Amino acid sequence: MGKKVQILMSTYNGEKYLREQLDSLLAQSYPDIEILIRDDGSKDHTVSVLQEYSNRYDNIQVFPEKNTGVTDSFFELLKKSDADYIAFCDQDDVWLEQKVERAVDKISSFTEPALYIGNKILVDADLNIISEGDSRSLKPGFGNALVESIGSGCTMMMNRSLAEALRLHIPKQAVIHDWWCYLAAAYLGTVVYDQNPYIWYRQHGNNEVGGSDSFFGQLKGKIRYLKKSRGKLAKQLEEFKQYYHSDEKKDRQLQELLDASAVSKRMKVVRDKTIYRQNGLDNRMMHLLVLANRML
Repeated sequence: MGKKVQILMSTYNGEKYLREQLDSLLAQSYPDIEILIRDDGSKDHTVSVLQEYSNRYDNIQVFPEKNTGVTDSFFELLKKSDADYIAFCDQDDVWLEQKVERAVDKISSFTEPALYIGNKILVDADLNIISEGDSRSLKPGFGNALVESIGSGCTMMMNRSLAEALRLHIPKQAVIHDWWCYLAAAYLGTVVYDQNPYIWYRQHGNNEVGGSDSFFGQLKGKIRYLKKSRGKLAKQLEEFKQYYHSDEKKDRQLQELLDASAVSKRMKVVRDKTIYRQNGLDNRMMHLLVLANRML
């Protein structure tokens, strides 16, 4: 018998696109899948749709609970998980049928904590393709994870080893669940980035976290995100430091970034090529924010 995959979905007022997403999960080529769904206090008919599917399919479990926000909701699901491989899932995308199989194949050889991150195809609300995916070959690493997350949670899959490590220290100050998972995986083990996309990532007005294909759309999104996360990154790093402190080099990188609140320490971060963002423009923006003491 093959190893089990659990797909963790958090829903909130998602009735409009939910059936399309659930149907795409049920159509996956991988044979042994369970779907755990936590509803985060929806006010529409989301729970009714979920109950309809859970009554029809034995491999779907639904947990209607109180609203806690997307990050805590996913971590609550992670506590319930027990599979060999665990994937996060949004309520409004469409997964291509090879998505789960491809991710398992990419991380099945690792015994240490491992995280798979995939590319994504941007589509509009009606599933018309906006962009075929990021053409860049991204370079995962802890120095990158300190200052950005390269993957949306809906493209991620982790092995049991990483899931167990994460369950030991469920964070209270994570900017968002997928960034924390990337940080932990990059610190403890291996991160695999797959340039091939296996998901239609739907863009619409109600996205919790979205994307854009245009330069100005991306720039506006980055500025909006920076304003929203201002002050949260320092809290995330401080909490991460409390839990993880066994790698001298990585501990030094983290502390270097936290120390950048002091004027005399900022140029050290700017000159450190091991602390980086993937995009050249993003990297320059990060250095300016560090120098202006507005990064954390």
